[in-house]
Amino acid sequence: MKNLLVLFSLLFSLLLSSNAKAQLVPDYDDIMIPMSDGEFLEADVYIPSGCVSCEVVLVQTPYNKDLLSWSLPMGIGLNLDAQQFIWVIVDWRGFYGSSGASLVGLDRGQDAYDICDWIVAQPWHGSRIGTWGPSALGNIQYQLLAKQHPNHTCAIPIVAHAQFAYDGYFYGGVLEEARLQQLDALGYGLTPTIMANTYYNTTWQFAETSTDYANDITIPTLQIGGWYDHNIDKMMTLYKDCRAQAPVAVQDEQWLLVGPWVHGGTGVAYVGTSVQGELTYPNAAFKNDSMSWDFFEYYLLDSINNWQSTPQITYYELGTDIWKTSAASDIAAIGSNVLYLNSVNRLTSANGNGATSFNSDPNNPTPTIGGATLHSTLDQGPYDQVSLDSRSDLITFETAVLNDDVNALGRIFLNLYVSSNQPDCDIAVRIVDVYPDGRNMLITDGIKRMRFRTGYYSSNETFMSSGTVYPVQIDLPFTNYTWLAGHKIKIYISGNHAVRWYVNLQNGGPMYTAGTANIAAITIHHDATYPSKITLPGNNPSLAINENDNNIDILIYPNPTTNELYIQSNQAFQAYSIFDLSGRQVVANVNFTSQISTDILAPGIYILQLTHANGETYLNRFVKK
Repeated sequence: MKNLLVLFSLLFSLLLSSNAKAQLVPDYDDIMIPMSDGEFLEADVYIPSGCVSCEVVLVQTPYNKDLLSWSLPMGIGLNLDAQQFIWVIVDWRGFYGSSGASLVGLDRGQDAYDICDWIVAQPWHGSRIGTWGPSALGNIQYQLLAKQHPNHTCAIPIVAHAQFAYDGYFYGGVLEEARLQQLDALGYGLTPTIMANTYYNTTWQFAETSTDYANDITIPTLQIGGWYDHNIDKMMTLYKDCRAQAPVAVQDEQWLLVGPWVHGGTGVAYVGTSVQGELTYPNAAFKNDSMSWDFFEYYLLDSINNWQSTPQITYYELGTDIWKTSAASDIAAIGSNVLYLNSVNRLTSANGNGATSFNSDPNNPTPTIGGATLHSTLDQGPYDQVSLDSRSDLITFETAVLNDDVNALGRIFLNLYVSSNQPDCDIAVRIVDVYPDGRNMLITDGIKRMRFRTGYYSSNETFMSSGTVYPVQIDLPFTNYTWLAGHKIKIYISGNHAVRWYVNLQNGGPMYTAGTANIAAITIHHDATYPSKITLPGNNPSLAINENDNNIDILIYPNPTTNELYIQSNQAFQAYSIFDLSGRQVVANVNFTSQISTDILAPGIYILQLTHANGETYLNRFVKK
């Protein structure tokens, strides 16, 4: 575990600068800061040359302060003298240089307050302290904010929120296993506490109430998040709350920046890089650093840099890849658009018909492919989900090709009607953008345990009876995405999502214990009696128009297929060809037919090219099992 933590820390620090080739030497190395309980925390202090009385940026880390000597954050790297701040880097109590400090009565907020007291007493310090840091380094800033130290002037928490909450570990009632394992590997040791409270209870109520710091924020903050970060949903709630609950004098001095970024820490992508997953966002590169500099210089140095004219919220619109701004406290769209699940795997504005079934096997779970993950073995960010189409343990629904852009700004949710032959199962949902070239790029995902469909208290636990249809709502995190014209909206529905979320044994027994795994036959009903649907937050009046007869509407099914492929369309085609993924034509251009034999094809992914009567061609990807 120690080696993993060192590796994580080294990666984190090196990623903060792309040109770190040497090390900075602290002006005060391994200095011991006294705490109010008689213990000591170890710190490094970096002072730029010529500084007589400078303001401080405080970073408190559980990831080894020594490794930041390879590269200071915000793009400073090794150029300490190119900026005006003193950097104080402190190891958390119980970690690295501070590992000898007693954990009895641990209060990290009080430790942070004591560190501020020590800084104020130093001859090299001016009068102000700013704080900075991502993830755990951001969470501890909120604990300091709650203590309201008089010299704590401003804060930049990144991909972090304050609340220790049930749904932060049991999303939809399902343990986010991979993240908990990663946190344990990093030395937090949370598993005993989390697994002793698998239902919502008074312990969680107390934890959530005592870590809700929205009304304790009395200084300016710049909160920085990413649409592909697992913390984004709670960050959006916290920001909205602090704009309403913080003292009136500082309510409009709370800023929020949300980019197309992942959480970071387990791969090459992190907050500020242009490459995120399998996509690239050049116009988002290091906007977090430039805004952080302006923020610190305004509040710590009284710079006349026009910071106060900065809109309260700056956010990136995925899909169109443009930055937008708002002065509101909540950017969620007021309106909504509904798409109904329909037969032959369609999403339409008209009420659905029929039902679609699949089997969920706990011994062969549907794999996690990217997303808002946190584990050293998992990719983070937007990844193509198309390989899932070759699996038989999930179902998909998609729109026709969109005639106009469709935007979702807020929380997407699905209201489904579900039956199963087992007493319990999970419903995992992924929402993707189907590109014209066939990629199925992940936007967001979520999960819900059916035994918790009415609530998460033990008293809410209700099992399923075979043949009975149950309503359930699956909530997805806050997002901002635009599907461009020519793309499709698509959802995947499966019974598991491993290894991100713990696999349900589906036997109705105690959770998170060894036992017999049952294969569940799961049916999603989508007819007039059971109108399963997805609700997009937004106002897209053109969404229904995409189904009219003036548009190219092509449906190929079943997909995946075994020996026959059927084509439905409102257009007249003259011919078709089939290509493999290398571009080799495996079926020559032949006269069009709505029923195509795929017997001659080897298992794999193929491109069906349809030639219209006007000579235009249209590509559709399918899978041969």
